Amino acid sequence: MTERPFAQRFGGAALVTGASAGIGERFARALAARGMDLVIVARRAERLETLAAELRTTHGVRAEAIAEDLVHADAASRLHAEVARRGVDVGLLVNNAGFGRFGPFADDDPEQAVRMVELNCRAPVALTYAFLPAMRARGRGGLIFVASTAAYQPTPWFAVYGATKAFDLMLAEALWVELRDTGIEVLALSPGFTPTEFQEVAGVREMGAPAVTSAEEVVETALGALGRKPSVIPGFLNKAAAVGAKLGPRATVARTAGRVNHPGRRARGRGPADG
Repeated sequence: MTERPFAQRFGGAALVTGASAGIGERFARALAARGMDLVIVARRAERLETLAAELRTTHGVRAEAIAEDLVHADAASRLHAEVARRGVDVGLLVNNAGFGRFGPFADDDPEQAVRMVELNCRAPVALTYAFLPAMRARGRGGLIFVASTAAYQPTPWFAVYGATKAFDLMLAEALWVELRDTGIEVLALSPGFTPTEFQEVAGVREMGAPAVTSAEEVVETALGALGRKPSVIPGFLNKAAAVGAKLGPRATVARTAGRVNHPGRRARGRGPADG
């Protein structure tokens, strides 16, 4: 059976957050290559405009760039209003924007830790509430939540980041059940170590990662799994590590993760996965 074109399958454009770099940018490129119109969102307006212009020229799609910092409490409502003002119907929402901070919880900046929760958890909830009603009325659509293999275990030394990604994973898998008979496809995507600006800015090295997957591989895996399963982990070794973390005694898993991620081996910082 021939698969429907993405634009027909989801009934509207794809909105990708954190689209100016890394996995978000790859989602934008991959979806444009599949003929989908796009709304790309991130903080860095110049990068977004450059990418949008390239996608329009290369793939002949409509590509709207909207600069927005999704940390702000009213960002989702502002973004929804701006998308409506531009006359775009959103059929696929890719909740990709997020960032991580590494180091001892007690020594971190509390304001930055709360900002992480706001962006990684509150923003996907608010955006999903904003764009889901039209998908339900249309009887088709898609939601992708970018989680992490960190969601499958306690993550000492980047405790808040791991907890936010566990939130994203559980939310997506729950919505997969709730929406599976509505025509709306839901997927939790949990990449392992994927070289992007996230690590470059945060100073996080590859050490301890069971495998390295490229942003291209991560995105192609996600788009292949969407509509077929509730969640996906790109890379065999990443899957094996996540399964092992789930099966092992929680205390042992936490201590092992603590040794691997000790701040003596990783530097503190913020990675701009939110673009």
